[in-house]
Amino acid sequence: MAVAAKVTIKAMSIVIGIPVGIATKKVVERVWSAARPEQPPRKATESGVRWDDAIAWAALSAIGIVVADLVTRRSAEAAYRAITGNEPPAGKPDKGAKTLAKASEKSKATAD
Repeated sequence: MAVAAKVTIKAMSIVIGIPVGIATKKVVERVWSAARPEQPPRKATESGVRWDDAIAWAALSAIGIVVADLVTRRSAEAAYRAITGNEPPAGKPDKGAKTLAKASEKSKATAD
């Protein structure tokens, strides 16, 4: 059952993530257009791209990716609950969570 639940939540994430990704791309491009009249620097290696434009575009894109990921995950979890009536399966802990857990274990061991 656990395998089926994981496959189901992944499928829901894909179905929800595609339109969220498209919408996020459009929002990021509109925010850029509102802030700057020129086209966003898609490749930082292109000639004539200023550092501040490249960094601003990278930051704006990163914010868009993180927000899209959050919306996709939360929406897939809500859809899973609504369809099945059960809690969605726990996802894998991310690298930051693993690092934090190791650091707290290490600090507890040194404190003793």
